[in-house]
Order: sequence, then C-alpha cells, then structure tokens
Amino acid sequence: MRQLFAFLFRRTLGGLFTIWALFTMTFVIYWAIPNQPASFVYHAPHLSDYQIRHADHLLGIDKSKLTLYGEYLWHLVQGDFGHSWAGAGFTLVNNDKVTLFPVWPQLSSALPRTLSLMLGGAFLVVLLALPLGAIAGKRIGSLSDRTISLIALVGICTHPMVVGLILRGLFVDHLHWAPPIGYCPITAPSGRPSPGQVVSGFGGGCGGVVDWASHLVLPWVTFALLFLALYTRMIRASVAETLPEDFVRTARAKGVGELRLMLRHVLPNAGLRVLTMVGMEIGTVIGVAVYIEAVYSLGGLGSLAVQAFIGGPFGGPLDLPVVLAAVTMIAVIVVVGNLIVDALYAIIDPRLRFAHENMRSKSLAGGVI
Repeated sequence: MRQLFAFLFRRTLGGLFTIWALFTMTFVIYWAIPNQPASFVYHAPHLSDYQIRHADHLLGIDKSKLTLYGEYLWHLVQGDFGHSWAGAGFTLVNNDKVTLFPVWPQLSSALPRTLSLMLGGAFLVVLLALPLGAIAGKRIGSLSDRTISLIALVGICTHPMVVGLILRGLFVDHLHWAPPIGYCPITAPSGRPSPGQVVSGFGGGCGGVVDWASHLVLPWVTFALLFLALYTRMIRASVAETLPEDFVRTARAKGVGELRLMLRHVLPNAGLRVLTMVGMEIGTVIGVAVYIEAVYSLGGLGSLAVQAFIGGPFGGPLDLPVVLAAVTMIAVIVVVGNLIVDALYAIIDPRLRFAHENMRSKSLAGGVI
C-alpha cells in the first residue's frame, strides 16, 4: 500500500502540473488573440478609445497581465472561477459600476450533464464490447465475426451528430418512444421541473432517476456506437491471441466450462488493454460530447466551452473567465480520469508500481499525466 500511495502521489503532482500548464497556455493565448472585451459593456460596432479604457477599468482588466494572471490563479485556488463578462447577469449601473454573475453556477450546472453522458456512455460501451468482442474473437472468420465487425465499422465511420439526428428523428419525433430532448436532473423532485428544463411527458415531471435515465438513453447509445468498434476489435484481438495459450488449453483439459474459461481466464487479459484505451480516450470523449450535447440539447460542459470560445450564441468577443473555467474543468476531468485508470492499472498488475522509476517515464494509462 505504501508503494501504491507513493505512486499515486507522483501521478497527482504530475496532474496538478498539467492543469497549471493548460491554464497558463490558455491565458497567454487568449491575450495574444485580437479581442475587445469592452464590447461586453458598450454594445456598439465601433468604440472610442475612452469607451475601451472605461470598459476595461469596469471589468478590472486594465491592470498588468502578470497581475491578472495572479488574480485568476487565486480564483482557481478558491474554486470560484471568477465572474463572467457576458450573459444576462451583466448590468451597467450609473456608468461607473458593473454587476457580474459568477462563473461557478454555469459550470456546476453543465458539469453533471457531461459526466452523466460520459460515464453512462462508457459503461454501455464496455457492456456491449465485452460480449461482442469475445464472440468475434472466439470465432475468427465466421459469419458472426464478420457481422459484428461490419456493424462496429459502420458505427465508427458515421459522425456522432449524424447518428444522433437519426436516432432523435426516429425515436423522439416519429415513434415517440423516447421523451423530448433535454436534460433532467437526477436529484430534482419528480413532478417539479427545474428552471429551464423540459417536461418529460412520461409522468408529467422532470426529475429523478427514471426521468434522468430516460432522457439519456439515446445520448448514451449515440456515444456507445462511436467507440464500440474500437473496443470490440481490441477485445476481439486479445481473445484471439489468448485462446491458443497453454494455460487456456490446460484449463480446458481440467474440464473448465467455456463460459467460466472466458470470464476467468481469457477476458481478464483484455483488461489492461481496455484500461489503457480508456485513459487515452478521455480527452477525445470531451470533444465527442460537444456534438452529442448539441443534438440532444443537453447543455453540458462542451456546449459551455464552445459558446465561451465563439462569444455566446450570437457571436462576439471571448469570455475569458468562462474559457479558463471550461479549460480547467476539462483538464481536471482528464487528469482525474487518468489517475483512476493508473490506480486500477497498478492494482491489477502490482509489478508496475514496484518497477524502477526510470522504467516508467510515461503514464501507465498513456494519458497526459
């Protein structure tokens, strides 16, 4: 346990450095891009020098870049992520003061939606990929193998937005087998929709585990179809390589049944490969979530980041505090995900955490840590 905790401590330090590096690069790149935050104060196509200086003073960005960087770091340490420049929360008062709403409420509303999509979709991928990969790997070249490979290939070759639109049009708009698009919180009392949330129509409310899951079934399926081909083929290859091994033949000779043979001796060998791919794909999942959230109007972290980068739904200057908060939170998700994968990796194969430090210059998960 001491070696395991030391191993995780080193990974945590590396993860904190990664978050700081991404935060710093985003801050530097933002100020290198031509931008005019004064447009948040004065909504006009052309601003005078006085208006720009006055707006910068009201927003608190007329200080040195080093001072601004220190202030943003302090907000990050406090966990409040500062205040947004844009949005309905902005009000100009007496021409000498602005009222800005904090970033955290936007972030805390978007984060559970993205995590619900990612975790549920990942669980569905593993749930489908394990049996499909095992069947295909055990019957290489058979009709079932070719059928599974073809279906998985079609899924990975189709853009997630296209898949989402097809499923949404069929099951929501045409057949009405699924509730209206949108997100239902898992903790809201049933029958009392949260502000801005859809009404399910499947019982008259929006909230609770049932409504939460029913609104996410189609997003989970869309998510799973994209990654199913990769994981199915990876498990297929692992099963095909493991079946001819001596320990498998020995287990068969002892009378072990085929189901137990697959579950206890063959599939566990694919566990390390699956964990490695999970660690590598966490960052990709965030990008995929942007398309799925747009199709199903989930309003998650990906949508928040895109709106911050393009300046809101109607375009405009970049909202720096929201951009920094979104980038930081995405980095935290990737780092924490890789830490969990590394911990599972070390638990499954204890030799890795006892290896000499020089033998492990990269993350075991192949991630960013």
